[in-house]
Amino acid sequence: MADPFSYMKSLQLQGLNRLVKTDVPVPVPRADEVLIKTKAATICTSDLHDIKTNAFGIKYPRVMGHEGAGIIFACGSDVKDYAPGTRVAAHPVVPCMTCSECMRGLEHLCSRMSHLGIDRDGCFAEYFVQRADRVRAIPDNISFPLGALLEPVAVCLEAISRSNDIKGKTVLVAGDGPFGNIIARLANRAGAARVLVSGREPFRLQMIPGVEIADTIPVKSVDVAILAVSASSAVETCLQALRPRGRLVVFSTVQERISLSLFNIHVSELEIVGACNDENKIDESLQCLGEEGLALEDIITHHIPFNRWEEAFDLARNGHNRALKVALVFD
Repeated sequence: MADPFSYMKSLQLQGLNRLVKTDVPVPVPRADEVLIKTKAATICTSDLHDIKTNAFGIKYPRVMGHEGAGIIFACGSDVKDYAPGTRVAAHPVVPCMTCSECMRGLEHLCSRMSHLGIDRDGCFAEYFVQRADRVRAIPDNISFPLGALLEPVAVCLEAISRSNDIKGKTVLVAGDGPFGNIIARLANRAGAARVLVSGREPFRLQMIPGVEIADTIPVKSVDVAILAVSASSAVETCLQALRPRGRLVVFSTVQERISLSLFNIHVSELEIVGACNDENKIDESLQCLGEEGLALEDIITHHIPFNRWEEAFDLARNGHNRALKVALVFD
């Protein structure tokens, strides 16, 4: 087990817009946890929002990062399914398994949820810990940066699930970022007849295979619209695009209040549903990571060494015309 008095490099959020590289103690796994030596961690749009606005009320200081993969370095005393040296990817959400939502089978909506990078130190560090049931072994053909997409792909699978059966249907994905890209690929995988994608960045749009780029979206033309961008204007665009009995899946967070025409929802019998975290999609996500046809590794456009973290975050924040998903790699 790692020496609990040794230190490691980490990226710690110390206040609004104050992400700092600093040394912190190497964490010690509890009985049901594993200590993972980080090999790759991808930067999520929500990381950028957390740095700027702290919408989830992170208590400072906090080591950030929730999309990570690496090699198990040590195991807690109760861990039987893993051993040091195992290549793993981690899911950041830790349900309590005892609250009323968990008892209903809705662990992803746990009322006492814990989360890497929010109330638990995350994976923008040389080591991180996670409860053993929230990690999965990854085969050698899945790289560590690709493994770090375990949770992003899982939550996108939830968006597809909340769309109901989309086989043979027309689907609009609003948003050309990493999540919009993954959702569009998964919609094709699920058998959608047409997948339309709307967005602003030509570079990002051309990176989504097998879709139609929607410069304009005809009214009442799609069966399902998936909101994969945090823009309030996109909500109305999605609702206008839905044909009668269409469904809007709210995947991305829109923090400001918006006005809705309940009359249109009423006369067209539209449905609006949320998609938050993922309902037991970890193993299906792992399967998707290994599917050559999905080519999910193509989404990671940049692999940047951890010691150049400032460059990586600047690229993720401002480089939408040349970057999609940015991975920090550890050696």
